Amino acid sequence: MRAFFVISLPAFFAIAAFPQTATPLAFEVASVKLSDMPAGSWFRFLPGGGLSAMSWIKQVIQVAYGVEDYQVTGGPGWLSTDRYDIEAKAENGAAGKPEMAVVLQSLLADRFQLKFRRERREISVYDLVVDKSGTRVRPLKEGEASACRNDNSFSCGITNPTQLAKSLRHFAGRPVLDKTGLDGKFDLLLNFDSSPNQADADKPSLFQALQQQLGLRLEPRKASLPVLAIESIQRPSEN
Repeated sequence: MRAFFVISLPAFFAIAAFPQTATPLAFEVASVKLSDMPAGSWFRFLPGGGLSAMSWIKQVIQVAYGVEDYQVTGGPGWLSTDRYDIEAKAENGAAGKPEMAVVLQSLLADRFQLKFRRERREISVYDLVVDKSGTRVRPLKEGEASACRNDNSFSCGITNPTQLAKSLRHFAGRPVLDKTGLDGKFDLLLNFDSSPNQADADKPSLFQALQQQLGLRLEPRKASLPVLAIESIQRPSEN
């Protein structure tokens, strides 16, 4: 079974957590309706302030406020099950990623009546650190790409420990924070048994693979992290 690297939406848009602005921005036109597609999701910010998306509303909240999924707490179950088609065009041609995030905040407030509070909570996490035996990661030369393989390698295309940490949480079962102190780009290919029941005896577990193949390890601890606690939200108003 091949495990694919998934870039989290907030990481892709690379905006600060809980961004705020003094300039009110909104969509000039916006269509929001329950999707009838059987599967899939996407977010596409288009030139000139356009948006085309099919997504769960929890993901929309993540993009709008620059947070990971574990930082969105509370709310009804449909936030993670019902997918919506969103087609919209921003006022004044807002096109930058931070601007578009603020426009999404306005959409969530106007059409979904989203209300929340910001707080910090103690969350179980893993720190990704260099193993006592020393790191085995190979630095990439200027202009060199990751040596992607057509086998069961997990991390094809991942070139820095922060990316690796973000992707590993899908398999570690809790957030993973980069505490390696490694700076630069590296070849971080990782091959491990990604099946839920660890059924592949020929592959090491995630913890074993990190130590044996990259000279890294996961250390468990509690961390106080910012979260967005949903107080109320409604299904969207009619277009």
